[in-house]
This record gives sequence, structure tokens and C-alpha cells, in this order.
Amino acid sequence: MIIILITAYLIGSIPFGKIVTKILINKDITKTGSGNIGATNVYRSVSKKAGILVLLLDAIKPIIALLIIQYFDSVLFEKFKYLIFFLSIIGHVFPVWLNFKGGKGVACYFGGSLILAPVPTIFAMFIWVLTVKISKLSSLGALLSIFLLTIYELVFIYGNLNKGIVFAIFLLIFLKHSSNIRRLINGQENKINL
Repeated sequence: MIIILITAYLIGSIPFGKIVTKILINKDITKTGSGNIGATNVYRSVSKKAGILVLLLDAIKPIIALLIIQYFDSVLFEKFKYLIFFLSIIGHVFPVWLNFKGGKGVACYFGGSLILAPVPTIFAMFIWVLTVKISKLSSLGALLSIFLLTIYELVFIYGNLNKGIVFAIFLLIFLKHSSNIRRLINGQENKINL
């Protein structure tokens, strides 16, 4: 079980934002723009295509972790899939390779949720895109859609442990967005064009 959780963490900790930026423009994304390795900073600092690529790669990380573990042990997967999901997000947010300074977990959250709750996740992703299109605020779209998806999961998923894990992920992502929330409240959040 420990090996499974370590595997999920290590897959989640792959810093695709840093890797893609280094390959494309030979720069360190942690020293560019906001300094965050996530897709939004890459989108702003490198290019639209690079940002979308990082978004997809980050979303795939928990999917890979979940599918690998499901392939090797379907019983453990069913029992611990939300814990595996959580560890992959922890890896992204606190990657060992970058002194535990990673992204904010949004893309990973949606990627893993596509496996665990596909239909409501697709709806939440639509809300995310629609909100960003209208408001030009990436953080607002992310926070609103994650809030709605979390409410759904807390109501409909089984098991107090799974509900606790989902709520912990929700809190982690909102805490990582604390500076964005302050800027949203003050009307100072950076805008983005999709």
C-alpha cells in the first residue's frame, strides 16, 4: 500500500509546467510571471498552446496514477481510489523536485475527477470555461467549478473517508488560491483571454 501511495505522489509531482517551459523557451517558469508552475502562468508567460499543453499534462497525472493502480490491483483501487487521487494532487502541489513548491491542483483535480465522477466533472469543466470566457478570470472559474463539483461529491460519493478526502482536496486548492481570492475581492485579479 505504501508503494502505491508513493507511486501516486511521484506521478503527481512531475513538474510539467517547468519541463515544457524549459523545452520551448529555455526559461525557468518558477522565475517567470507569477512563478507558479501551473497552466495559467505558462499560458500567460509562454503561449496559449503551451498553457493548454501543461493543463492537459497536469490533468493526466492523476488519471495515470489511478489507471496504473487499477490495472495492477483492482481491489485496492476500489478501496483506496480517493486516497490515490489525493496523493497525486499532493505531489503536484508539493513536488519533491521543486522544494515542495508546485501548482495549485486545479487541473489535477479535474483530471482525477474525470475517472471518479465523469459526468459531473464534465459539467464542472464547462462551468469553468464559461466563467473564464465571461469574466476573463481563470481563478474565479476554477474556484466556482471546484466548489460545485465538491458539493456534488460530498453529497453523492460513499464513505466518510472518501468524503473527508474530497473536502481536504477542496480546502487545499482554496488555500493555494488565497492570494487569488484576496485579489478577486479587491478587484485586482489578473485577467486572461481564452
